[in-house]
Amino acid sequence: MSDKSSIVQFLIAALEKKRGPVPGADAVEQERYRYLDGGHVDSFALLHFIMEVEAEYGITLTAEDTQSDEFRWIGGLAGLIAGKLG
Repeated sequence: MSDKSSIVQFLIAALEKKRGPVPGADAVEQERYRYLDGGHVDSFALLHFIMEVEAEYGITLTAEDTQSDEFRWIGGLAGLIAGKLG
C-alpha cells in the first residue's frame, strides 16, 4: 500500500513525463496544481495517464471518479487513489 505523499510524487513524475515540469514553488503548491484546468494534459495524453495510474496501483478509475473535482488536481487524485487502496 502506498501513502498519499508517494502517490503525489508518482503523479507529478507521470505528468512531467507528458508535458514538462509541474508548476509550483514547493510540494504544497504542486499538490494543489489543477493539471486539467492548467492544460497540462490533452485528451489523448489523459487516457494514457489514466491507464498508467491504473496499472501502477492495480485500480480502476470509474467515470464518476474521472468526472469528479478531486480528479482535476494532483492532491485530489492522490486521495482518490489512496481511498481505492483502502
